[in-house]
Amino acid sequence: MTTSRRSALKALLAAPAAAGVASVAHAQSATPAPRVANGLPPALPPAGQVPAWPAPNTAPPSTQEAPHQPPQWSGPVPTDWIDQKTGHRIRRLTPDGGGKPYFYKNMFLPAKAGAPDLMVISTPQGISTVDLKTWTLSVLVPDRNADLMFTGRKGRNVYYSVTEPGEAQLMDRAKTIYVIDVDTKRTRRIARIPNGNINSVNADETLLLGFVAYGSEPLQPGVGDPRNRRFDQAEYAANGPDGKPLNFARAKGVRMLQRWAARYPMEIFVIDMATGERRVIHSTNEWIGHTQFSPTDPDRIIFCHEGPWHRVDRMWTMKVDGSDLRKTHTRTMNFEIFGHEWFSPDGKQVLYDLQTPRGQVFWVASVDLETGKRVYRRVEQNDWSVHFNVSPDGRMFAGDGGDGDMVAHAPDGKWIVLLRPEPIVDEDPSSDKDDQISVEYLRSERLVDLSNHDYRLEPNLTFTPDGRWIVFVSNMHGRNHVYAVEVARAA
Repeated sequence: MTTSRRSALKALLAAPAAAGVASVAHAQSATPAPRVANGLPPALPPAGQVPAWPAPNTAPPSTQEAPHQPPQWSGPVPTDWIDQKTGHRIRRLTPDGGGKPYFYKNMFLPAKAGAPDLMVISTPQGISTVDLKTWTLSVLVPDRNADLMFTGRKGRNVYYSVTEPGEAQLMDRAKTIYVIDVDTKRTRRIARIPNGNINSVNADETLLLGFVAYGSEPLQPGVGDPRNRRFDQAEYAANGPDGKPLNFARAKGVRMLQRWAARYPMEIFVIDMATGERRVIHSTNEWIGHTQFSPTDPDRIIFCHEGPWHRVDRMWTMKVDGSDLRKTHTRTMNFEIFGHEWFSPDGKQVLYDLQTPRGQVFWVASVDLETGKRVYRRVEQNDWSVHFNVSPDGRMFAGDGGDGDMVAHAPDGKWIVLLRPEPIVDEDPSSDKDDQISVEYLRSERLVDLSNHDYRLEPNLTFTPDGRWIVFVSNMHGRNHVYAVEVARAA
């Protein structure tokens, strides 16, 4: 561990419990932000007016006096209804519960004449398809141990893995990788990997992309397999210096910092789909994650350096042969953070969550990988989201919200929101320069009330290929279910 990383870790663990919000509080103006009677900040400005800056410091205490109490639901679970607060139609797609791939992973099958338009999800029975016209659910892989990974973009192929049993954490257990054709139901074994994860397939479906850490410890100490299937991530827990338990977001931050400081050796590798051969394309002691192939260029990859976002040079790209390794964003201010990156549908841009600085000013940013052109799209505090996504035509964005403990500390942020870009036109547009950052504003429309959602489960929203629906996962009715909300308001 480097001296700087040891110092960072010691500082975090020795700091007062609320130190995580002290820097944010210090960044506020000396004049308190205006408040209304209920203690919340004023309503958002009407269209055409400049929003307030900086965002009010609404950070809650970082310790919790009582165990976390998730939202409760009793009574029947609706299957098709109009959200009374938003006017948008919502469908529940899973009768017995289920899940979906991570927000940037493809879950749709290419269109084929005479065949239904399908997406794939996880269900208690295994892996299932959903007909996007009738919403009919059909079991594709009847194996509860089959972990859905993603779908291909060239063929109507679904990729999944089966992890061998054992006491080690998931990353350290062997996995067998399979692909199944949804039309013929023919299944093929691709390869067996002794450890690591497979995260993506390239555009022409010739290579799989994965990463592995050697000798790493679980993110949550003392638990061999910390992944909680209900929330699809470790059940993070840690105490502050005062001995009180930290809230989930703060405890996760502690564990992330510890993992970042450990400097375990890691590799990014590819697997040849035809031969099963494994080839290492990048080795490092940085904490690697979010490895993704371009949806259009079979040789282009993006990946990230995981860890505390304000400490890492997070976003990177390279070719599949290891060449053209470069950062895609460079920090220009203290506590500027950026991450949760993903490719635009045409593969030309990398889009990402940007905050300048952390917890104060929010953007959905993009960089063109060829020209370097950047666009920053302003997001209001209550519209900040764990993940953002973009419609297939690139004309709309959406976010899945966040609770008050998360980085935006939004007082009213538990919504699925549609975000429409509006250009910010200068009074003297002739002064604009193509090599400078262009700025837009994201006007929001609320689609789904997630006030009863426990954000330890990330909704991971995704637009359908026609852009008419947004698919997400939620526990707002108790059990994890997959839902779809219609982008157009119900008649």
